[in-house]
Amino acid sequence: MSISDLEEYNNIIKKYKKHPKVLELNNYIHHGITRLEHSERVALYTYKITKRLKLNYKSATKAALLHDFFFDEVSDKSSIERLTNHPMIALNNANKYFELNKLEEDIISKHMFPITFRIPKYIESWIVDGIDDVCAIYERIYSIKWNILSYSNLIIVLMIGLIRH
Repeated sequence: MSISDLEEYNNIIKKYKKHPKVLELNNYIHHGITRLEHSERVALYTYKITKRLKLNYKSATKAALLHDFFFDEVSDKSSIERLTNHPMIALNNANKYFELNKLEEDIISKHMFPITFRIPKYIESWIVDGIDDVCAIYERIYSIKWNILSYSNLIIVLMIGLIRH
């Protein structure tokens, strides 16, 4: 990614990323990282792909950043309910703090297709849905790998300690 593209990407997300409610996403773990880190990863890949395809990359990037803009409103519910309800909660939160267009609303509300049965209307919505899935899988695998390595290192340190005594 060129420096000008990186600057453009940062300019698209900076207004939203600085918002106190968006910054609260750093307090929630999602796929082994913070929800904001996950959202930024989805936004970055959305920017790259939708810009290359000459789509509405600015709205797609903004919506990708806000696609998981939810907090503990659903923490008392089951995992299935969280999966199916959080897109609409994220959309309501995004509408509460920011002005959204129809494309952005579609992206946020339909990023969990087919689990939610809400079919995306725009190509940008399909792209964010796919990128979110790929990022979630990558983050989960990386998190599991990191945990395995951490536990392995702990076991090695304990074994060395036992051998020395």
